[in-house]
Amino acid sequence: MALNSGYLVLLGLAAVDVTRTVRRLDVAGYDDIFANPLTPGVSVLVPAYNEEKMIVESVRGLLSLRYPEYEVVVIDDGSTDATFARLEEAFDLVEVERVVSPDVPTVGAVRSTYVPSGADPLVVVRKDNAGRRSDPLNAGINVARYPLVCMIDADSLLDEGALLRVVKPFVDDPIRTVGAGGVIRAANGSDVSRGRVVNPRMPSGWIARVQIVEYLRSFLIGRTA
Repeated sequence: MALNSGYLVLLGLAAVDVTRTVRRLDVAGYDDIFANPLTPGVSVLVPAYNEEKMIVESVRGLLSLRYPEYEVVVIDDGSTDATFARLEEAFDLVEVERVVSPDVPTVGAVRSTYVPSGADPLVVVRKDNAGRRSDPLNAGINVARYPLVCMIDADSLLDEGALLRVVKPFVDDPIRTVGAGGVIRAANGSDVSRGRVVNPRMPSGWIARVQIVEYLRSFLIGRTA
């Protein structure tokens, strides 16, 4: 009761700001951010461990984001399945010599780095697994070339304009903004094509439907509050 009452009060306060934001969406300036040469670049970090089923679809979706300058850094954290093989085949990866900064300490050693033979802004890093969720992200930060980093799971699908929305606070108030987050929703039951949710639908199973409600409660209502 105490937790939910707190959420209710915070949600009421947040409703004022949300209403103000929705009213300004038509003049939010996302097109200006996209066209501005001073918009900061973003490195999207994707730690992957045994993600062979979703990794190619996820990366293809990330490579089609609407943002002026960004890169996708996939960190293969010592996968024992065909995660790297799927990436190598799908994007024609070639190994390159790349100096990895030691600024952020890591446990598992970086073994090699790869880039596509084409022009896709993709970097694949292979490292030893250290049994720590933060280790591949730390390695990705050391590899990242841009001042902002976006950390997502390998099975996550980003909306096409997600980076523009999440970077806007950094553009509007670069002095005080140190971080920004988004809303997570379960895609169970939805139609997905090339890393995009083309038809959001509810799943048929009741257990999955309860999961949808729980995600909305925790990630949408709770985070908004």
